[in-house]
Amino acid sequence: MRKLPKMFATLIVIGIMYGVQPTAVAQQKMSLTIDKAVELGLANSKLVHASKAKIGAAEAKTSETSAGQLPSLTFQGGYSRLSNVEAPSFTLPGSTTKIPIADPVLDNIVLKLSLQQPIFTGFRLESATKIAQLTAEATRIDLLKDKSDVAFAIKSAYWNMYKAFQLKKVNDDNVVQVQAHLKDVESMERNGVATNNDVLKVKVQLSDAKLRQIDAKNMVLLSQVTMNNYLGQPLTTEIELVTNAQSATKDIGSWESSMNDAKKQRPEVQAAELRMKAGEEGITMAKSSWYPQIALAANYNLNNPNQRIFPLKPEFTGTWDVGINVSMNIWNWGVTNHQTTQAELQVIQAQDAIGQIKEGINVEVTQSYLNLTQMKEKVKVAQEGVAQAEENLRLTNEKFKNGVAISTDVLDADFALLSSKTNYTNAVVDVEIAEARLQKALGEE
Repeated sequence: MRKLPKMFATLIVIGIMYGVQPTAVAQQKMSLTIDKAVELGLANSKLVHASKAKIGAAEAKTSETSAGQLPSLTFQGGYSRLSNVEAPSFTLPGSTTKIPIADPVLDNIVLKLSLQQPIFTGFRLESATKIAQLTAEATRIDLLKDKSDVAFAIKSAYWNMYKAFQLKKVNDDNVVQVQAHLKDVESMERNGVATNNDVLKVKVQLSDAKLRQIDAKNMVLLSQVTMNNYLGQPLTTEIELVTNAQSATKDIGSWESSMNDAKKQRPEVQAAELRMKAGEEGITMAKSSWYPQIALAANYNLNNPNQRIFPLKPEFTGTWDVGINVSMNIWNWGVTNHQTTQAELQVIQAQDAIGQIKEGINVEVTQSYLNLTQMKEKVKVAQEGVAQAEENLRLTNEKFKNGVAISTDVLDADFALLSSKTNYTNAVVDVEIAEARLQKALGEE
């Protein structure tokens, strides 16, 4: 018997401590469709939540860069105490007497309100805003990819749980069949038709069947824990699956249409193309240092004393000034040129990355399409195998009852039916997972 995960084993130990049987640990029950599972899983996914947070951060960055084009208003204030100096004075011609002009002001208070408005920045601010907008849009598309990945993981978990339930049912039926055969053989032994060795062979087969039954029960519990974890609910919640496997009977489109859909819908391509456009705007921003930087500046000073008023007086006096500031980088040892080259090479890298993504999508879609086609063919073969195994078991049972076949023949026929049903269950579920993988490859949830 396989070992239980630590988390599930802990739950069982806690149940035993409080006098609860391991099979009774789960207290909550719910019915679950595949669509509801995806809905709940997406709502509780940490990956999706983190992607939404990235979108919020990207949108805040867009607002930040857009604000750089708007006027800014700043306030400055300060106080300083000056050392005492001799008061300014003048002396009349022919006299030695100094006449003071004004008493020195030792307490200085400076209050300044400044307004600045960029007029021309060499397209730097415009490019920065476009980069932020394109990056935010790419981040929103990244959310679609994350949702697609999470949806595929949930669908895989759902169908693996469905497989676990079906295999448990198959093994339960097998145990019942072997037990029924054991009763027949024991009855024949009492009548002297079968030997004790025949009975032992059936008991050995029954023991193996029960071991497989235990493994099947364990797989149901483990798959249930996995699904509950995806859904963000108590791990002991008992789940009843409502959706049945049906993809094996559905038609799939052509390979060409699948490729075309993937190229249009895959979010990775769309996000990469937006980031390449952002890189192109980065070239423009790097070149902005070649242009002059022009800004409008206005200041209002309320100082005590105000240095523009003579003589200085210990009182608040307001003055203002308005002007245009122009600055231009004359020589920076080729820094602007190097920055531009870096931006251009980053765009080339982005273009190559898009090419690699498209090549990967072509391979992924092709593999998913071929895999789904192969799985559908396996379902047909496995279905025929089940019908043949059932008929073989029926005929073998009749021969055994008529004394034409031996007990071992019945056991072999019974095991063949178990194998064929197991293969059919695996094939049906593999089709569902293969279809979900193809949907992911096409950029669908």
